[in-house]
Amino acid sequence: MRTKVLTAAGLLLLAAVPVVLVLSGRTELRTSADEEAGPVPLAAVVVPVLAALLLTRLVPPRLPGLPSVDPGERAVYRRQAVGLTLIALVFPVVAVVVFAVPDGGLFYGPVKVALLIGVSWLVLRRWPAPSPAAAHRALLPRRWYLFGAVPAVLAWGYLLYYSPLAGDRDMSGYEAYDPAVLVGAAVLTFLTASVTEEIFYRVFLQTRLEVLLGRWPAIVATALLFAAMHVHRFGTGPFGENLAVILAWNGGFGLLTGYLWARYRNVWVLIVVHGAVNSMGLLPLLFG
Repeated sequence: MRTKVLTAAGLLLLAAVPVVLVLSGRTELRTSADEEAGPVPLAAVVVPVLAALLLTRLVPPRLPGLPSVDPGERAVYRRQAVGLTLIALVFPVVAVVVFAVPDGGLFYGPVKVALLIGVSWLVLRRWPAPSPAAAHRALLPRRWYLFGAVPAVLAWGYLLYYSPLAGDRDMSGYEAYDPAVLVGAAVLTFLTASVTEEIFYRVFLQTRLEVLLGRWPAIVATALLFAAMHVHRFGTGPFGENLAVILAWNGGFGLLTGYLWARYRNVWVLIVVHGAVNSMGLLPLLFG
């Protein structure tokens, strides 16, 4: 019962944030930490996620549920989940400290990879057990593993970047940079964010929490922890507004990728979607 209440509270929080932003007159959000990136309409943040969540649920209507877990393995997964959750709680604090140091941003990527992948590997090696996601994926029909996420991802990408909701994105701040610099930054971000974050938050953490808590409690908990890792990015402006932006943008995105992972178990889809978020807006500058 407590798990259901906390899950409902987490979903209510994520759903209430866009309403609070509208009531406060905040209808455009700065979804990037880069000063060069322009704001994004709130509707282009919320509607794509809702549409993609719906399509993820409906395509197809039924898929095999989570397989049962041996009690002995469950105890191991509990230890893994505790260790991984501690990493997720510590990382935002570490990130704030790193960015508080002069030129600390240069070390953020390596520190993130070392903590989220390196320390996680040590945790999983300390208490080894077969991946619960692999057992679940073996039950999924291959066609849904490969293509099930396509409608949701296409709808999400169109609504976020190309539909009338997206508005006129101002990316002119990046025009001062050499295209080679932009490509290098995009590749580095892809490796340290798109790949690293999805492996840790979805493949490692959410998978273990699903075994212990169930699908939606794990998705919501991981989405909130994923949002928490971005608290260092909005250091200026009112704290309440910054928190609302992080929950609306990063929390909503974490909810979507978490559900995609829970339904289809295809990590490549998560990496592609995350990579698109970080670099899609730069494509017109590179190839326009």
